[in-house]
Amino acid sequence: MFALSNTTVFRLVLAVVLLAPLPLGSYRPWAWSLLAVVVGVLLLLWCATVLAGKARAPVPTDRLWAAVIPFALVMVWAFVQSLDAMPRVVWHPLWSEAASALGQPVAGGVSVDPEMSRTALMRLMTYGGVFWLALQLGRERSRAREALVAVAVAGVAYATYGLVVHFSEWEHILWLEKWAYIGDLTSTFVNRNAYGAYAGLGAVCCLALFLHALKPPRPGETRRAYDLTELVMLRAMPFLVGAVIIGSALLLTHSRGAFLSTGGGLLALLVAVAAGQVVRPRTAIILGVVLGAIGLAVLGISGEGTVKRLADTDSDVRTDLFRLTVEAIEDAPWSGHGFGAFLPAFRMYRDVSLAADLIWDFAHNVHLELAMDFGLPAAALLYLSLATLVLVCLRGLLRRRRDQIYPAAAVSGATLIGLHGIVDFSVQMPAIAVTLALLLGIGCAQSWRTAESDAS
Repeated sequence: MFALSNTTVFRLVLAVVLLAPLPLGSYRPWAWSLLAVVVGVLLLLWCATVLAGKARAPVPTDRLWAAVIPFALVMVWAFVQSLDAMPRVVWHPLWSEAASALGQPVAGGVSVDPEMSRTALMRLMTYGGVFWLALQLGRERSRAREALVAVAVAGVAYATYGLVVHFSEWEHILWLEKWAYIGDLTSTFVNRNAYGAYAGLGAVCCLALFLHALKPPRPGETRRAYDLTELVMLRAMPFLVGAVIIGSALLLTHSRGAFLSTGGGLLALLVAVAAGQVVRPRTAIILGVVLGAIGLAVLGISGEGTVKRLADTDSDVRTDLFRLTVEAIEDAPWSGHGFGAFLPAFRMYRDVSLAADLIWDFAHNVHLELAMDFGLPAAALLYLSLATLVLVCLRGLLRRRRDQIYPAAAVSGATLIGLHGIVDFSVQMPAIAVTLALLLGIGCAQSWRTAESDAS
């Protein structure tokens, strides 16, 4: 049986996650399909490695049953929504109208568009696969650090590319001429808000590594002056510089939501590292003040457009968009309109309040859109699964005596994306979803003490 080492599989997973932003955030059918195939193959290779006895699965499923079971139920419901074998009484009313108009029976289902639901399910399974591999393979602390460093370096690389393109006024994404968000920095993404959220995750990882390098010595351990200088200049400062580079790129996106949610994520990181005693609470407060000052300086240099957009809310049509999405939820609170089928379902609710000549393929609020797609019960199960992972990370943050930076980064990343989801759809970009899945995976993997027994 063909098998690869755990380290090889892990590095292949890292390569997939780091390259995912390159093809327009992987938000194209060919890109997310390729992503799904590659992650599926890596899962099979890892399973083959375990079955061959050449590796082990250190985290048993029963440690995360409160997350795994709800997630599995959500996937089952998403698949059921796409089936025409379901009783017609639970089909979406649109299918009855289509049958009446055509004068003949039609294949339908709970979902307005079963094909879109199956595609969305494939993407969701891909994110689950990345999380599971990161969970199992990130239990080794050296791999967890490798993952965090890799995401930080990738964040700096994509930010640097974006800055070079922006200041050269070369309005392109790779070799493609930009057709949207002219004048805004988007790096390899099409949407400035999506890139802003990805940049935020990179900034979180950079700051987490910076803080981890500054952790106080253990009891009985002393540091000489030149050791401290080496620590700050060679191990800590590069990550702070990386955070500043990413922050500059983020501000030039002119994304209000990404700017504010990144601030919330970084605040969550500072609270987490203080609670986990990665740094002393007083140090966290001082660092917060210093980082705030740096942020204001960068804002003054690069953030003029962002400041203007923060003050301009008159043209924001999201309130009407949210209202119409809530109406759609009220019409199908239990069954939903179909996972991933927001675009065709929303057409039935759009009214003249959204006068802009735009195609609304997202609700610009992930939480409302999931409730509309899944129905309230299934959406609640998905959030229960995610909340369980965050709680596992919080538990590890408070109970562990080392490596708390990984659950801290996971909690911070989840906070950032959760906040951004209130006003946008960043996590619906596959590149961002797999990055968050990776951070949650290594965060959960590092949430158990080394002394606690692993499986096998």
